[in-house]
Amino acid sequence: VMFDSDETRNRIWENDQVVFQYVDKEGEPAGYPHNPNGSVDNIAGLCDPTGLIFGLMPHPERHIFPYHHPQWTRGEASSVGDGLPIFKNAVDYAKKNL
Repeated sequence: VMFDSDETRNRIWENDQVVFQYVDKEGEPAGYPHNPNGSVDNIAGLCDPTGLIFGLMPHPERHIFPYHHPQWTRGEASSVGDGLPIFKNAVDYAKKNL
């Protein structure tokens, strides 16, 4: 993520539009390799002011099934891909609120 000005950057934070950040195993914002693209403030996902439009840099759809994990043949993948909960949570939210 890059911003055209500090004013825009501050407004995004003030409006709670930062949805996801790259973090380390302790949950703290972190640089590379946890933030693979060097985005400002470790931002990985943003939404519009209404919260209805969401943009995400990581691609959770690329890790839905265990065999999507790069080490799945070595038995290092979980039974559910790390990306699946993002989609399940979105569906659950929509069912309850729309």
